[in-house]
Amino acid sequence: MIVSRLYSVQALRAVAALAVLAGHLAQNEIRFLDAPLLPAWLQAGASGVDLFFVISGFVMVYVTRGMGRAAPAQSGRFLYQRAARIYPAYWLFTGLVLIGYLVMPGSLTRGLDELNLLASLTLWPVSSPPVLLVAWTLIHELYFYLVFAGLLLLPRRVFVPALCVWIAAILAAHWSGLAYSGAVAGLAFHPLTLEFIAGCAIGLLVCSGRRRFGVAALVAGLALWAASIAWIAPAGPADIPMGWLRVGIWGVPAVLTTYGVVTLEIDHRMRTPGPLVALGDWSYALYLAHLPVVALLVRLVDRFVPETGPLPNLIFIATASLASIAVAGLTFRLFERPVLAVTRKWGDRVFPAAPFLREPPIAARIW
Repeated sequence: MIVSRLYSVQALRAVAALAVLAGHLAQNEIRFLDAPLLPAWLQAGASGVDLFFVISGFVMVYVTRGMGRAAPAQSGRFLYQRAARIYPAYWLFTGLVLIGYLVMPGSLTRGLDELNLLASLTLWPVSSPPVLLVAWTLIHELYFYLVFAGLLLLPRRVFVPALCVWIAAILAAHWSGLAYSGAVAGLAFHPLTLEFIAGCAIGLLVCSGRRRFGVAALVAGLALWAASIAWIAPAGPADIPMGWLRVGIWGVPAVLTTYGVVTLEIDHRMRTPGPLVALGDWSYALYLAHLPVVALLVRLVDRFVPETGPLPNLIFIATASLASIAVAGLTFRLFERPVLAVTRKWGDRVFPAAPFLREPPIAARIW
């Protein structure tokens, strides 16, 4: 039996967002404060991004289960829903970061002349990073949604072969060098796309009833994740793996962990803690908000708190953690939910005869 609400997915999102937050706390403490208290290996919290990617692929297959070949209008509705979920909150925090550039010139990592504002606002792939640095992951998300919307237009019987062709195209592009011919090609054939596709594979397995190895997968996933962190033990951002290595050491554990957790919930062998579910609802806002909050507070602590032993570090860690979560909760309640309600009504008007599927409950929604 397949349930409509997967609380475990929300819990995984919460874990992923907290991991990324922890990684940036460690990075900023090492960079700005003396005698850091957080271990340097905590920067491996960047692996939460890989968990997010796997979850995205899984949820897209899960919420379209049982659906036949989509009409163009249904595929359009799908893309509209994804854009309505991503862009409003992203634009909000991008605007706040731009204000930070204006109010505190020279205190941030780049000058205004180095920003590609149009590419940042549209999440178009270019060689320079977006204004909101963590948004590089959203560029990958949108690319996945765009291709997935195209796959929905195909007969369902060719869905799996189409995924295999997608994998083959990525491998061929790297073998031929096409993947290195520009920002767009680099995105289209990026190895991290394999994490989305692996998430789709999990969705296919779960929905087909193949759920026998949930415990083993979860144990193996957590063990591999811990081993990868011990192996890399990143001392700084330059040590964070990318590309094929990252897919191998963080993507594989994310796939196993997601499969294990989801199958255990569906088979009623695991209960998801309520606080993690609630924090999972806030996970997108937490992901967008935490880096500006952390960057601001570490500079304030460095400037105004006297260097008396571990006090500045403790103040930074506590205030940045709590403030990031608080801002995420307020953003979810006061901005995201109202905006989602409005955009859903607009979608019903623009696509009145093309419901993609009933909008999934928030516990099954992709962030």
